[in-house]
Amino acid sequence: MRFERSILFLFGAGVLMASRPAVSADLTCSSSATLEALVTCIRDQMPGRDSGIFVTPSSTQLSAWRGVVRAMMGGSCNIVLPSSLSSSARIRLLRDVDNGRRYCVLMEVGDRNSDGVVDLGLGTFIVDAAAERELAHSAPHATADLETEIQAVSIFKATRSRSFLMAGAHRDASFTDSACQSSTMISDVAHNVTNAFHATYLELAAFYGSKPWWAVQWHGMARDTCAEDVFASHGMDVAPVSGDKILELRRNLLADKPTWRVGVPGSSDCSLNATTNVQGRLLNLVSSSQVCGRSAASYSGRFVHIEQDPAFRLADYWINAVKATWP
Repeated sequence: MRFERSILFLFGAGVLMASRPAVSADLTCSSSATLEALVTCIRDQMPGRDSGIFVTPSSTQLSAWRGVVRAMMGGSCNIVLPSSLSSSARIRLLRDVDNGRRYCVLMEVGDRNSDGVVDLGLGTFIVDAAAERELAHSAPHATADLETEIQAVSIFKATRSRSFLMAGAHRDASFTDSACQSSTMISDVAHNVTNAFHATYLELAAFYGSKPWWAVQWHGMARDTCAEDVFASHGMDVAPVSGDKILELRRNLLADKPTWRVGVPGSSDCSLNATTNVQGRLLNLVSSSQVCGRSAASYSGRFVHIEQDPAFRLADYWINAVKATWP
């Protein structure tokens, strides 16, 4: 990898470190002074449903993305992006004006046709190098599961978690069926492996190894999908055992919100157990080469999959319970 000197930019209230100069077609969200504003801006310039905009990254790009994620998790942000990413993405340091904390942001910015939408659908990865909790929050169905991306980044920020990850396109942005799971489009990152979102999970799993950490995916369901308001699982349709994080989370949610209906496998007829979720399968110890077609035989507890009715997706409803579950 060839490294060049990074260039420092100042944008409004935030301090941004970028790997290359901006050009007119770059969608940098440079006026965003908080994480929530940044994620809102990025979401609004992502490829939307039926846009036909989603480009499967090359193996070179995925390897490069993983290398940048690895460096970010190691505490670095003054990084020059490899040439396979540098024309499409930007890495920078954002100081959030709400809390004064600094976050390293990797995001897609390239808009070569100047249509106000990024060209590839890579996604966004954010790291807090001074985190207090080894939690990886993610929003795989940003824009499709309304407000889950804002919920996830706000919980990441308020709980001082390690990382936040957001898909780069609507799950149905593409018109191409997936070769991983044929019932989905290639743009659905929770059910495909050739995308930057899944590559990030591969790198997170490699980074942590056997050290304790948890990946929390924030999803949304329709109001009448399940009898419960919230349904949490570890990616398998089996009842959790005593001490599992989804049981702790349910207990802490109900202590704060006693009227909520919170279900888990074994106590509910809800079928949203995330058994085909490829990141869940990966963290439940299915080989990375087999996550498309092979179900997990058991669960590790590292993967936490949360489905929510529309009215239950406010970050403030969840922050205390997340803090109590991962003290």
